[in-house]
Amino acid sequence: MSVASHLHIRLDEYDTRIQTFIPGYDAMLSAAAGALRALDVRPAHIVDLGTGTGALASRCLQVVPDARLTAIDADPDILAHARHRFGERAAASATFIHGTFESVSLPACDAIVASLSLHHIRTADAKRGIYRRCRAAIAPGGLLVSADCCPPSDGRFAALSHEAWRDHLRRTYSGQETDQFFAAWADEDVYFPLADECSMLRDAGFVPDVIWRDGVMAVIAARAGAAAASR
Repeated sequence: MSVASHLHIRLDEYDTRIQTFIPGYDAMLSAAAGALRALDVRPAHIVDLGTGTGALASRCLQVVPDARLTAIDADPDILAHARHRFGERAAASATFIHGTFESVSLPACDAIVASLSLHHIRTADAKRGIYRRCRAAIAPGGLLVSADCCPPSDGRFAALSHEAWRDHLRRTYSGQETDQFFAAWADEDVYFPLADECSMLRDAGFVPDVIWRDGVMAVIAARAGAAAASR
């Protein structure tokens, strides 16, 4: 399913509409891109998993303008949109790969970033596998930065956070529309609790830190350990 179909929007309105869906969207992207200031390597090679329209990737290149970018996405239409967004920069320092990040070979890099894409991995075992593959690709001391929905582990706190998320949508949409959006997303999205995400990252050989949080949304910056985890 394409990104536009999954969100029930037109592709050309994605960058505007996503802000009505995700609380603190701009701040979340800024926090994720800003984490790259902690990289010691210059120029860095950054891989963006599920690049979408390139919103996070473009912010990353503002933070580390000399970086080389590899953008991966399974949706050819949105990947073309991202390529157009970067214009001449794409030809000079960016590579665009059409494919799922579960199957594409991840190139050796200094950082991997992902925004609202890893929640499409439906099982804990599959996510652990992705994290291990990321760790194998990232140089020691490099970063995996994920911006995504990571609810609290406590059911009551999770319910409160989810209600706050619904309230965010209700600023723009009716109650019925809000219900329809959440029902549609539930068909494809799986949100692991924040504690579980950090545990899976540690198992894969990362040292994770939560550097930003707003309700159910969080940015995790995970430093790659000295040695790659076993596959």
